[in-house]
Amino acid sequence: MAVTKGRFAVAAAGALLMLGTGVASAQAGSAAPSTPRFASQAESARLTSAQTTALQADVDRYLKKMGGTQVALNKIDLKGKGQILVALPGEDRPRDFASGNGTRMAADPCRTGPVSGIFCAYQRDNYQGTRIDMVVCNRRYYVSTWGAGGSWINDQTRNTAGREAKMYNPSGRLVYTTPPPYSSDPHGDWNPVRFVIPCR
Repeated sequence: MAVTKGRFAVAAAGALLMLGTGVASAQAGSAAPSTPRFASQAESARLTSAQTTALQADVDRYLKKMGGTQVALNKIDLKGKGQILVALPGEDRPRDFASGNGTRMAADPCRTGPVSGIFCAYQRDNYQGTRIDMVVCNRRYYVSTWGAGGSWINDQTRNTAGREAKMYNPSGRLVYTTPPPYSSDPHGDWNPVRFVIPCR
């Protein structure tokens, strides 16, 4: 598929992203919702057992591929390299389980001012679904199975050289370079993209 201006690509439904060239295994401390802390978040949000299990399964897939530490029912801290907020299956945006009662949507730094300094990648069109916040330059954020659709916002520092994100296919060939910040694409296609380098 040719990449056209304003379009890009990411790859199928439980897409998994990893940072850098090495993939850390999931931390031993990456807790499942059966731990008291995460169980209470699920209970406070009135999630069903099926919802909790499905959400944790998605989080576990990201942890296995990317490492990091699960710090809330749906949130993975990538140790200074960004974060992943996993949307509950069937919902448009990730919830805020970390600081609220789990009934409100999590804040999106790329969609609310001031400048966040982040490149935000979204699993689905219109800035919906699971979100990955990419914050480290010259890092490869690997994407594998998000599939067709998706969106992104380049909300990195304005008027600074090298803040165009670059997207590469599995062969390492550049397939798309975003405009400098602020820029965005609500209707993309992650299929041809293997990894993203948000800035240099």
